[in-house]
Amino acid sequence: MTTTTPTTTRPTGSPASSRRPRASSIGVPLALGLVGTAVALVGSSTVSLWTDEAATVSAATRSLPELWALVQRIDAVHAAYYLVMHLWTSVAGISPFALRLPSAIAVGVSVVGVHRLLVVLGRPDAAVVGAVVAIVLPRITWMGIEARSFGPSAAFAVWATVLLVVALRRGGTGRWVGYAALLGIGTALNIYVALLAVAHAVTVVVARDVTIRRRLAWLVAAAGGGLAASPVVLLAAGQQGQLGDNRLGLVQIARGVVVNQWFLGGTPTRVTSTASPTEPWALASLGLALVGWALIVLAVVAGRRRDGRRALFALAPVLVVPTVVVVAYSLTVSPLYNPRYFTFAAPVCAALVGLGVLALRRRAARVVAVVAVVLLCVPVYASQRQVTGKSGTDWAEASAVVDRGSAPGDGVYFAPLDDGTATVVRRTTDNVEVTYPEAFEGLVDVTRRSDALDEDSLRGTSWPLGSDRSRLTEVDRLWVVEPDDPPTGLEDDEVLAREGFVRVSRWSGGMTAVEEWARP
Repeated sequence: MTTTTPTTTRPTGSPASSRRPRASSIGVPLALGLVGTAVALVGSSTVSLWTDEAATVSAATRSLPELWALVQRIDAVHAAYYLVMHLWTSVAGISPFALRLPSAIAVGVSVVGVHRLLVVLGRPDAAVVGAVVAIVLPRITWMGIEARSFGPSAAFAVWATVLLVVALRRGGTGRWVGYAALLGIGTALNIYVALLAVAHAVTVVVARDVTIRRRLAWLVAAAGGGLAASPVVLLAAGQQGQLGDNRLGLVQIARGVVVNQWFLGGTPTRVTSTASPTEPWALASLGLALVGWALIVLAVVAGRRRDGRRALFALAPVLVVPTVVVVAYSLTVSPLYNPRYFTFAAPVCAALVGLGVLALRRRAARVVAVVAVVLLCVPVYASQRQVTGKSGTDWAEASAVVDRGSAPGDGVYFAPLDDGTATVVRRTTDNVEVTYPEAFEGLVDVTRRSDALDEDSLRGTSWPLGSDRSRLTEVDRLWVVEPDDPPTGLEDDEVLAREGFVRVSRWSGGMTAVEEWARP
């Protein structure tokens, strides 16, 4: 008699097999992440650097003692990011591409995080769609070419949310320690990530299948993350204005929440611009906001009706709670709201939009929804990748004008940004030189009073052009870098005329103007 020993097999969907990642399950999100980084990198070297990025350059290029002196006085909220960028720029340099590369990589990490978040929430069917939305979502494509902490903090935030979901379901000391670390690092990079813990608190409270023990474990982990970030938080607490002072009306805040926060990213024109609201990027952002919010509402409704409450409880608080807290504070206490401060929640927005697409019953409707989202993102994406895509900043073009026409020994004058009769000028157009220093090598700054390092600040100071301390007598040709509508234009022209200079040429970029003056 022959006996046959049965082979032991596991069903394909059993826990033992599902814990073992297959190459295909890793390859798809990895490929999506690489696409996300590639899409973010487009334009990273051509879009002009702007004011916030000038602050990054000014801080990151200091020595460690000089950086420490800076954050003791100002910008402590960015201290951790400046430290990271100090290390990065010492190797990669300060070209626009190098400065923005970490943020573009963070986009890819965030895209993978969106995919993984939907998988651990039990919605692998929506994971690819959510990741695709993350690749094109304007707030995420914007953070990919912003040399600030928004991109890295978004990556830490989405992966902290992934670990939260897994730890609440499975427990494990290692997962809670990882969660605390991600939350702490994210908060140190961007203090607004602390609001993620508030959103997670709502998730922990409303989730019905979470034990008391794991709720307590979350509390300990969140406290640990807060403790890890506390040096930055405490240092920033003593610096006035470090969390923003953006005085907006209710209508402006509403537009920021509904459109700019997720579906525009940043305007490619100056805030004070009278640009037509019928610009393609403006119309597209409105249409995208309409479609995006409709899909988010659909995801919420579908999550309540079906077995989707786990996803709803994990995602909705991250999207809603931080915004509600900041808007309420801004309206009742002190102005604090700025759409870009919520970039850390953008991956969750993409995940909810992806769930909304999958809530549509017909496959054709899903395809139409995804195509509509992508197509509506295209004009916004194109506006972000203009040379002047950062609020109309044209410093790349202005510095190129100086670089082409100047010669060593020429003078340069960075004009004031503010009107007034102060004996010391504290805000000038010199951020053009900070961001594009090669164009100004060998030129004589005729009004420089002190460098940023002397002031332990992000920018130095200057004398007025008409001051007897200016160095106009040392140069025969002068390059004037001024606002396109200079507050002291006529006065400066009179000073230069008295000194024997004649205007030779003028270039205007919309925000900045460059004039060449020379002695006959």
